[in-house]
Amino acid sequence: MLESLVRQFLYYPTKLALDEPVPRYARDAREAWIDADDGNRLHGLSWPAAAGRPTIVFFHGNAQSVYEWSLIRQELAPLECGLLLVDYPGYGKSSGEPTEAGLYAAGRAALSWLTTVAEVAERSIVIFGKSLGGPVAVEVARGRSVRGVILESTFRSVPHVARRLLPMIPVGAVLTSERYDAASRIGELRAPVLVIHGTDDDLIPVTEGRELFALAPEPKELYLVEGAGHNDVSYVAGAAYGARLGPWLDSL
Repeated sequence: MLESLVRQFLYYPTKLALDEPVPRYARDAREAWIDADDGNRLHGLSWPAAAGRPTIVFFHGNAQSVYEWSLIRQELAPLECGLLLVDYPGYGKSSGEPTEAGLYAAGRAALSWLTTVAEVAERSIVIFGKSLGGPVAVEVARGRSVRGVILESTFRSVPHVARRLLPMIPVGAVLTSERYDAASRIGELRAPVLVIHGTDDDLIPVTEGRELFALAPEPKELYLVEGAGHNDVSYVAGAAYGARLGPWLDSL
């Protein structure tokens, strides 16, 4: 029963009809259809990079679809990067149902699509994971020669953060799946890491970001946004957000 509740806590997909048009604010996007190795067909949106700039593959949080998440492009616009957003199984127009294994397969398929179909060199790809997308980013990036990894508002593992949020429940004794254990994998990253977290995040405490940063290999940077919660990091940071990410990307 507890595991079922945890799954409900983890996944809040917005589903879209296959003929649902791209929203007005994302009309300049290319729709991407990506086949994962688990049999799911994934839907995404992509934008090309400016000449000489990297491409960001963005793994979003546990709610909504790429249509809503495409607004992130405005926040990343100062970076002049390309962008690929992909929906997990069961989200948006993607087939299947969300599971930890399914999200990892979706992440690997997105990276493969970028390097093969979009013909973006792996060394020109930055993997960005937001919240639930953080462990997906770590899993996809480990052992790969990508340009960099950005982890925003994310956590060490589901059991670890659940113990902090629900200290009265023996979560570790019940969970047998859906662990998203980024802490045990982050040491395998070969690329520079930027960890971003709001100091007032009441969903995933800033201590999760600090501890994940401590486990990450060098080179790495920690960017704490004072007063930001879980979903408003870039909004609270304002222009400072792009001003911090831009030089970090340029230094890679």
